[in-house]
Amino acid sequence: MSDRSVRHEFAEYVGCGCRLVDKPCAATCLNMVDREVSDNGRMRLEVKFCLIALFVLTLVAPLRMAATDWYVRADGGSRFSSKTGKGQCDGKGDAAYPGRGVNQHCAFGDYRYLYDDRQSYGVLAWVISSGDTVIIDNAKPWRVGFDQGVSANDAWCDGGPGPYGCTNPRIPPGTAAQHTRILGRHYKDCQANGAKSELFGGFGLGVVFNLAGAQYVDVECLEITRHSQCMVHGSPTYPTGCHTNFPLDDYDSEGVMTDGGTHDLLLQDVWIHGHTDRGIQGPIGGLVIAKRVTISYNGSAGWDFDDGRSTPSNNGLWYLEDSVIEWNGCNQEYPARHEHPAIACYDQQSGGYGDGVGTPAHTGFEVHIKHSVFRFNTQDGLDLGHIDTGAKLLSIENSIAYGNEGGQFKWGGNFSQVLFQNNVAIANCMRMSQPISGTPSTFNANLHDFCRANDAISLNLREGGKTTMRHNTIITYAPTTVDVGCWSDSCLNSTLVFSDNVIRGYDDPGTYNRGGQHGGPGGFYYEKPIGHLAFSNNIIFGTRNGCSTSNAQHQCVDPKFANEPTAFHQESDLDNYNFHLTPSDHPITVGVDPQMIPAY
Repeated sequence: MSDRSVRHEFAEYVGCGCRLVDKPCAATCLNMVDREVSDNGRMRLEVKFCLIALFVLTLVAPLRMAATDWYVRADGGSRFSSKTGKGQCDGKGDAAYPGRGVNQHCAFGDYRYLYDDRQSYGVLAWVISSGDTVIIDNAKPWRVGFDQGVSANDAWCDGGPGPYGCTNPRIPPGTAAQHTRILGRHYKDCQANGAKSELFGGFGLGVVFNLAGAQYVDVECLEITRHSQCMVHGSPTYPTGCHTNFPLDDYDSEGVMTDGGTHDLLLQDVWIHGHTDRGIQGPIGGLVIAKRVTISYNGSAGWDFDDGRSTPSNNGLWYLEDSVIEWNGCNQEYPARHEHPAIACYDQQSGGYGDGVGTPAHTGFEVHIKHSVFRFNTQDGLDLGHIDTGAKLLSIENSIAYGNEGGQFKWGGNFSQVLFQNNVAIANCMRMSQPISGTPSTFNANLHDFCRANDAISLNLREGGKTTMRHNTIITYAPTTVDVGCWSDSCLNSTLVFSDNVIRGYDDPGTYNRGGQHGGPGGFYYEKPIGHLAFSNNIIFGTRNGCSTSNAQHQCVDPKFANEPTAFHQESDLDNYNFHLTPSDHPITVGVDPQMIPAY
């Protein structure tokens, strides 16, 4: 089969990064493995991505065997215990407590009954078993932790770990053939219904939903949040700080926790927001899929793979698809009165943090991202810059990053092969310094660390590594457009392919005291020479030194995006940027395909 034919087939199968339930796509990819591909093996990376998609199928759609379904409903009853002969419901019926009797076939009336029978002193243990399914109703929000306003000796977790640790123990692991499932009521059509089942933490709770050690577990159609707005990170505190010692305020720290034992995990149609610390924190130990996940308005960071001890993510494989990670480093207004309820944001100059996605040093895992958004985080949007172990694969496709205070996309040198394709980076790294429609007026009062990364995209190579960047659009006023690092003594055998991209730079005097210069952003900065640079068919315009009219690899002309600002005057100029090129002026194959980018 010709190289052209192979490329055509890959285009038909979504760049061969198959949709997670597209079995014909995965089968086609398998058939391609044994085919010889020309162009020095340029397609091998894409074939590898497809094989991963086939493996993902075993996680997303396991065959269900006989198991028990458990139910939580607002009109349910207390949990029956065979030890005491007390309790109203067995939890196995999707029905209300009938009003009399014990051990009736009805739902539990509280989410916490799933792992706390309130009768066994000092014991937290799931009533469910491996491969079981839990259906949580959405008629009311479900508290996790101590009840509000109680003493230290709360009836929940009685004799247990106290208010900070009063969360679920390790979820009973499923198997490859049958996953344990924790589901919201409308998991079968969660997007259309729009009513996720809500878990919220309070009274000093450390983590709302504990996924440490979770294996072969599916979590779908849940909202994980809290019901207060006191803050823990950042200075000065606004509107109030949380009482973290008795008497405790009704707050929590993390939304979700993982660890090195977490693998074969699916998060689908999940919204994690409003926590004082991270939305998700911790390393992973294998395959984790996040599909249609939103992580927003968490006081410290969004998804942080660092547990605070730099525990590595051994054998990690992370899939992120159709997801949004936004407004992290910002504390959430409660109750929400604004479209973007970021009541107070903090960065590293005001005692905060703020990565949308963060990684620790001394770690390495494989990453594949599609159709996702990283925006308005108070540090970097997607920071994979500390992946420094192993020789991993990275693909980022059809995604967009903008409005982040630091870099928009970053990755480390230990991704041996990288595919960065059909993405948009808007490096308006001072956007949060100005008012944003729909936010409280207080949101940016304590933000100072604008353009902290001094670049739009930061990438790193090791000797022998290869990065392919094609069909991307970069709109920028950041001091440097593409920052290329080398983590080896030499990168003379490394390759950077940069083709069919569009860069549109703007001169912003506001960056001059942050590394910028008159004349617009710089183009490419190389820490060390890269041995193989393959640049072709790019449009570069408005950069200070990124284009030469004598270089046939580039067109140094205005790309003429539809309705593009001809000059930069204020931050709102780059809002809602239209990425459609004028067809009469440029080939449609250059730059990003706007139809493949998530809603902006």
